[in-house]
Amino acid sequence: MTLEEGKQPNIEWMTSLGSYSPTLLDLPLTKLAIPGSHNSGTFNLDASGGLSPGTSADVINLVNNPTVGPLAKGVVHRWSVCQSLDFIKQLNAGVRYFDLRVATKDASEDLYFVHQLFGLKVTELTESIVKFLQEHPHEVIFLDFNHFYSMELEHHIQLITHLIYVFGPKICHRRDPDSLTLNKMWEEEKQVIIFYQDAAGEDFLETFTTASLSAPWPNTPETSKSIQFLTSLHEHRCSKGFLVSQGVLTPTMTTIMAGLFSTLETWNRQWTPVFCSWIKERSAKFIQPLNIVITDFVENDDFVQTVIDLNKSRTDLPTF
Repeated sequence: MTLEEGKQPNIEWMTSLGSYSPTLLDLPLTKLAIPGSHNSGTFNLDASGGLSPGTSADVINLVNNPTVGPLAKGVVHRWSVCQSLDFIKQLNAGVRYFDLRVATKDASEDLYFVHQLFGLKVTELTESIVKFLQEHPHEVIFLDFNHFYSMELEHHIQLITHLIYVFGPKICHRRDPDSLTLNKMWEEEKQVIIFYQDAAGEDFLETFTTASLSAPWPNTPETSKSIQFLTSLHEHRCSKGFLVSQGVLTPTMTTIMAGLFSTLETWNRQWTPVFCSWIKERSAKFIQPLNIVITDFVENDDFVQTVIDLNKSRTDLPTF
């Protein structure tokens, strides 16, 4: 089942979370189940442009492969797009965490989202979020800037100062992440939490550093190994701060070469139902409950609703 066009039952799921139980509003955000998207800005990659900084050697070799020839860019595009929904549609669907990779582009002063190819300008994300936050003042957004390519200190400062200018007083300043709750965010009129995983962000109190968030990567194309990785993470590890569960399969070059005319989305259809079933089996009683949960193509298999529903089992968790 996919998210039906026009229906947006989770557009204000944080706003209405107290309907499950008022105690959830005082539960640390690090203990809530929050849906997110993997490689959030890849829905509009440009197949006609050049490869982006940070492109893997395997992909570069593929593009230069005389056998694949002019088909190469199309192959790269089909296997690099990880989301179908644009930023506004992701927000409306209930996605609250965004996984973001940024790079500079030759002959441009702008910064772009990338994944082997160039996507939209960063400003197009911030414009979408500002509009959404104005219309939904009790929703909280998590922006995780975690990969940077061909960026010098001046580019980092450009990006951070842009975020501060655009979101202003809505930004939650750095503090103990386990102290944050929805009620506290609402009382302070804060709606944006920015993770900035580069040393350049440490001088800005508007950003949370790498120490505030952990996001282990399964890095496997195999369903069984990814499930095993995620299960081990939540049964044997107790972390402080935010924890991202990356519910993704990572294709190898062998995978891609075997599916030159296929897409990541088609290949991913085997995975999402299995992952959603695994999510449903997780309960608040595990040593490490699910916190931020991400996947590719978030509209599929009721992923967002499946994650949000985990909060129903957390009404009796301690609020400290």
